Amino acid sequence: MVKCSNCGLDVSDDFKNCPNCGSNIKLEEENNSSDADNVIKCSNCGNEVSSDDDFCHNCGNKIERVDKALRCESCGSELPENTLFCPTCGSKVNIRVKKIQAGACPNCGIQLKDDVEFCPECGTNISTGEVSKFESAPTSFLDKINLGMIIIPTIIALIAAIILSLIGLFIGFSWVSFVIAIILAVGFFAGIIDNEANAIVFGLIVGLILGILEYPLVELMFGSFAAGFYEGFFGGHLILLIILGIIIAYVSNIYLKDTILGVMKNFKGML
Repeated sequence: MVKCSNCGLDVSDDFKNCPNCGSNIKLEEENNSSDADNVIKCSNCGNEVSSDDDFCHNCGNKIERVDKALRCESCGSELPENTLFCPTCGSKVNIRVKKIQAGACPNCGIQLKDDVEFCPECGTNISTGEVSKFESAPTSFLDKINLGMIIIPTIIALIAAIILSLIGLFIGFSWVSFVIAIILAVGFFAGIIDNEANAIVFGLIVGLILGILEYPLVELMFGSFAAGFYEGFFGGHLILLIILGIIIAYVSNIYLKDTILGVMKNFKGML
């Protein structure tokens, strides 16, 4: 015999519906059983709460769900820690319950503070379990360096610097020609480089190579005798050109990037 929860009549186990009020006895039993499974006791005060509740309504204690967090809600199989999908039936694991129980990211396992929506370490959405594909931008100077990004700007800037140096020598600017060439060539092309670390390396390379080519360029323009006189009178400016290249590249990349990119955009629009 079972008791009808609607009218209280004792009904035979063979009856599907209550003969007094017509309520579905089997359905009520299943609902009562399901409700009983979803009810757990607060570990602090013993008050019965729903397994879906985050905190006890009586004392405010955070609800721990050890069994539910380690078992699949679909098939009941035990789950390894930090599992996103049940290895038995493939159902998605309740990430929110696991977060409350373990307080850890389901992807990387780092301990999380309460009410954290995204893992600060790997970017995983704690509520859905989705792992963000976004990679955080590198923060250290070395991590920002990408030589592949500066090869073409370096070659173009170096060619421009050599041409400007030859023009300056021809006009009669002497060693100042190389300084002007570095300022113009590095200053312009550093503005199109993605970050300041790459710009610094770019300026260093251009200044280094132009400093090495200083004497050969003078020799190309005026011959070996004039080049020897130039070297003896003015000396080399390798260190000066390197330092100048680094400084100009950094300043241009940080403060003049938008201006230079705007000029290039307008130039392309005119073509």
